[in-house]
Amino acid sequence: MMPSHRSILSRLDDAVRWTGIPARVADEMSDAPSVDRKHRPLRWIPIWPIAFSCALFILSLTWPSALSLVALVPVIVALAPMIHMNGPLGKPSLEDDEREAALRKDSFLFCLGLLACLNCLGQPILMTLSHLQSWQTLHSVSVAGSALMLNATLFGCLPTLYASWNLPQLPKE
Repeated sequence: MMPSHRSILSRLDDAVRWTGIPARVADEMSDAPSVDRKHRPLRWIPIWPIAFSCALFILSLTWPSALSLVALVPVIVALAPMIHMNGPLGKPSLEDDEREAALRKDSFLFCLGLLACLNCLGQPILMTLSHLQSWQTLHSVSVAGSALMLNATLFGCLPTLYASWNLPQLPKE
């Protein structure tokens, strides 16, 4: 068997071609429409993690022994970055035109405004509830953890949801 007389650079090129990244970059740079294009509007998918986070928060408020549901926290919070990366805001902002830049700004401002209102109203209410109902430490920790998870999920999924619903549908032609 004869040894291959290829250079290290050609072997590295083969390794890069094997990963499929050059084909993906060429597909992203081409003007031809792709069948499974990333960064498409996700109109219904971000609602699921938000709904599960809200349900877990309500369960932690009403049912103190719901600590067995804490195992769902990493799964739900891990979905938010994946949803964000595949949604309309997942591409780098340097590639945005004026319409996309305005949509990105509006979606993040809406998300941060809603989170600010919810936290400014919710934290004093939770503090008052914990004092009036004499919550145990474990119950307070589970409510605080589920509130943190709800904040993380809203911050990760709400801009994508807002941008997906406000992104105008392009004509078929």
